[in-house]
Amino acid sequence: MRFNTYGNRNNPIIIMLTSSFCSAESLSYLYEELTNEYYIIVPEYNGHYEGSEDFTTSHKEAKEIVGFLRENGISDVCLIYGQAMGAEIGMELISQSLRQRINIESAFFDGGTFLKQPKLYKAIMGFKQKSMMNKMKNQSVDEVVNWKSVDLFKNDDTETMRPVIESMVKTAPVITEGSIKNETEARYTFNFPPLPDEVQENIFFVYASDEKNFKSCFRHLIDAYPSANFKTLRGEGHLTYSVRKTDDYLKVIRAICNRNNDDE
Repeated sequence: MRFNTYGNRNNPIIIMLTSSFCSAESLSYLYEELTNEYYIIVPEYNGHYEGSEDFTTSHKEAKEIVGFLRENGISDVCLIYGQAMGAEIGMELISQSLRQRINIESAFFDGGTFLKQPKLYKAIMGFKQKSMMNKMKNQSVDEVVNWKSVDLFKNDDTETMRPVIESMVKTAPVITEGSIKNETEARYTFNFPPLPDEVQENIFFVYASDEKNFKSCFRHLIDAYPSANFKTLRGEGHLTYSVRKTDDYLKVIRAICNRNNDDE
């Protein structure tokens, strides 16, 4: 894993975690607007860049992030932000950080795939993801945006999700079959780590009401983390609100970051 950092180290720290098969650049439309106020850390997952080892598990990715924080003397994080698979890694990161006495003030997770699926389902999804990434190797961004089979983003809004798709096209030539298999496994093997109520109270889960992930795992999340905060968005697709209404979305990120200061 490698780490991209932006902004002044003395500012409050935000860790931003990408979706599966995406490079750190997929979040540039967000972090570029925050670097004057925050110190941004965007990990590049294993398997997502040339010369890296394979992606293995969410636990290992989170462990490497914790190692980076400790090596750099970071004991307080203002916000962990995660999209899709990044939300699952983010929850694992919160759990590990608690054990390492690293304070996580808040977390904001959008469209997380918090599921534990059977082996057959994971095998089918692994085949689909492998086929998709292999096909992307020989396609332009414009071609992929217009794929009829691109159903990751609902409401027929694939054009809005161009930043994510661009990132996946960039990752496709370097990601290995092993990484694809392991990422698919990670996406559908969430173990719901227990978290104290006082930690849950500072976690925010957001979904579009029509997206698959909302329908599949929202109830499981509420059962596992009843003290957390939940928000659903109508008329949006998977992650589309963050791109279509970026200014409003950034206001939400800032508000979550500032809420602990407001309580003091």
